Amino acid sequence: MAMLDITKEFAGVVNSHEANRQNVADNSKRISQAKIFCQLAKKRYQQIAREKFSVSDVYSTEEACYWKAESSTWDLLERIYALRVQSLATNDDSCMKDDSSDLDSDRKVPEKSASLTNTDFTHAQELVATDNFLAECVELRRWLEESAPEFQPVETRKGYMFYTRKNIRDRERAAASKTGQTSSMTDRLVTEADPDSASRQRKVLAHEDAEYETSLVRTLFEYVRRGRAGNAIDLCIESDEPWRAASIKGGLLWRDPKLETETETGTETGTESDMRIDDAEVKDVDVRPDFPAGNINRSLWKQACAALAQDESNDLFERALYAALSGRLDEVLLVCESWEDYLWAYVNSMVETQIDLGIKDSSLLYTPAQSTTLGHIQSKYPPVRDIKLVLETLSSHDSPALRQQANEPFHRLQSAIVLNQLPEYLRDYAGKMEADELDESEACILRFVVHSALFVRGLGFELPDDAIDSLIQRYINTELTTQYRELVASYVAQLQPSKRTESYARFLQGINDPLPARLSLLKTGASHGLDLAAISRRTTDLALSGLDTYSPLQDTDSGFVLAEPSAHITNKEHSQIRAIEWITSSPELYEHALVETCRLVRKFLLCGRTNAATQLLNSLPEDFVQQEWLKTIHESASPEPAPESGSEIGAQKGNSDAATDPFVDSKNVLQGKSQETQTYVYEYIHLLSLCDAYAQYTVWAEIACKRPVDTGKLGARLQMQWLEWKDLVTASTERTVHMLRVKLLEIDWLSTQSLRIDDSDNNAATCRLEELSRLREIYIPETVVRLHSVLFATRDVISQNLKRSLDLSQLVADENLGIYRLMAKPSPLYPNARLAGFMDLMRRSAFEILRVQQESQENKPPLLAEPTLAESTSGFI
Repeated sequence: MAMLDITKEFAGVVNSHEANRQNVADNSKRISQAKIFCQLAKKRYQQIAREKFSVSDVYSTEEACYWKAESSTWDLLERIYALRVQSLATNDDSCMKDDSSDLDSDRKVPEKSASLTNTDFTHAQELVATDNFLAECVELRRWLEESAPEFQPVETRKGYMFYTRKNIRDRERAAASKTGQTSSMTDRLVTEADPDSASRQRKVLAHEDAEYETSLVRTLFEYVRRGRAGNAIDLCIESDEPWRAASIKGGLLWRDPKLETETETGTETGTESDMRIDDAEVKDVDVRPDFPAGNINRSLWKQACAALAQDESNDLFERALYAALSGRLDEVLLVCESWEDYLWAYVNSMVETQIDLGIKDSSLLYTPAQSTTLGHIQSKYPPVRDIKLVLETLSSHDSPALRQQANEPFHRLQSAIVLNQLPEYLRDYAGKMEADELDESEACILRFVVHSALFVRGLGFELPDDAIDSLIQRYINTELTTQYRELVASYVAQLQPSKRTESYARFLQGINDPLPARLSLLKTGASHGLDLAAISRRTTDLALSGLDTYSPLQDTDSGFVLAEPSAHITNKEHSQIRAIEWITSSPELYEHALVETCRLVRKFLLCGRTNAATQLLNSLPEDFVQQEWLKTIHESASPEPAPESGSEIGAQKGNSDAATDPFVDSKNVLQGKSQETQTYVYEYIHLLSLCDAYAQYTVWAEIACKRPVDTGKLGARLQMQWLEWKDLVTASTERTVHMLRVKLLEIDWLSTQSLRIDDSDNNAATCRLEELSRLREIYIPETVVRLHSVLFATRDVISQNLKRSLDLSQLVADENLGIYRLMAKPSPLYPNARLAGFMDLMRRSAFEILRVQQESQENKPPLLAEPTLAESTSGFI
């Protein structure tokens, strides 16, 4: 049988009851949640207990003890809060609070019924029904009785004092024949076989009978300790000691069916069982007897029990038995071993004392016998008055073992439940957790603490939300984020609304699975009422939080170096690119994704990471650019459609023209969006054009490098290769020149005018303008140099390119574009600016034109000088 997966099972219960949290009237379903938790813990305990492990297996032993303690605590929580829910429904605030815990003689007892026919039984019923404190004490005692560990009862033995009576007969025969000899041991044995012979004659029973009597009274006490007085009575009868059964049964509350109405008895009370004097089978159903029953002189019986308990000549467990029946503490505490035993002794005394006070002189028809004839029974321990004082006494007891038990995590939690101090407990536990002061045993109960808090809060009780949120978050971080990620959303939904988005976003930020798995976790949150749009935005913000401190360009000895498009991106860049995927998961977030994409691409380009920028743009959905963002371009311009996603150009492809310029016509405007959104759409297309153009430049460079080697002999095969390469390089050159010149330089790339950006005083807009300005200073001069290299390198393939390379001077000098100002502007990367280098390129193009013209004419003098290699290449990257 597979081991129960408690984490999943508990989460399933939380999910199934989530709808009932808002249903205040459905108390039964909400209370049943604790019962299910209890059953799950008990099932886990039973699974572990069934496995055979040695006593030396410390881990299995401790685990079994843990699950037993947890199931018991769930049981207590269900019992106590079932009563408190009833009290809450009737607006009764007299549950077990510190100010209402005192149990003294002045305690106000609920008003008795005015009926003259009230019996002790019916009055006890009314007392428990109207006094919430007493009802909780009764339930606490029942819990302590039912959760007590199992024990081995003594076997039933027929024949009362068998060996003692045999000894008596043997002595009588010997005395009759006058031949027997007596020993000192025989003289110590009783000479009569009645129950009081040992105490009356100050002698002992036969050894075998004495041993059985010791085991018998021990078993009787253990039965009473477990609330099974009926079993104790049956054992006495079956062991031929009916007199002892009668002494136990004297605690039955007096009742008379002729004086009881249907409403007084009902069908579900268990009160007689609560007095621990009824048969074990009569626990849930009250069966009205056909004749009067119980003990009308119960107070006298209790006095007799107390006298028996005080008699030190009796066996210790016999004294403890009658002390427990009478509500006396002294002798019961002598046999207590565990924290539960001590607490039961005090609570039992508390219940018995309060019942006695409540039913005192309740009957006006029958007068019980006076109990003063027995005299005053001395007691070392006064009647219990305060359950809080009891628990404090146990936690500071003289016994180190008891103090240790009292401070065990589950016992401390049980104490908080009993005292109605769960809010204080949660604050203390959360505070210690935040300060990392929890020991291992306390940390192990985190799951229980979380689910118990959710259960109690779901019932309508006030608990500290901040402490619960802290506990839930720690539970998510430690128990769920690794193996149970699909359960995280159900617990995030239990947080305060203001904290749900941040919590789930931080969880998603740490997920590195492929996109479908991450989106599946995102959608799981929707089934639990989480705001997916807000979570997606926050997840992206968290992943990109470092962008505001992104390192600017630094001075380098080798100058500014652009990454190759085929170069690998770093892990950090990969994480930042994947962060954008959260806000591209839904079209309603595309506008926010547009802003964040532009911001991230700017950061990449400022560091020369064109490969990362290209990969980011390629990762966007195909429908990213929404049609409503763009207005139809003037038909006379015959433009190509705007790009739908990221760059289509890769390192191996050179036949795509994805970054079409939508600015061919000045009438082009954006539709239906704010001015700021419009500027980001323009910026997006500009950035996309740059990445496409530089990717195309790389493709062109690869084709140019494959030029066939000129061996001086152009054979047919070589000539065919040359023609094929010429066609490829010609087509690639035209595309590259078009993209570099038309789509970048001629559109005044990233200028505030081309992006339609208005001046703004806010910090974000100022930062954006500064970044755009730096990008123009870097990439416009770089684009000019690259364009010249393409034109100049293909001058022998496309003859007009030589002149076009020289004509770049007119483009650079265009006052409207102002490229010359950018090339003349110094920067940290280029302290001497790039205009001088560009002039060297122009000089080289001019000399090349003169050289070509000279070679085409005869008898022309040579050129005065040609640019050196260093001069001719000074502008290249």
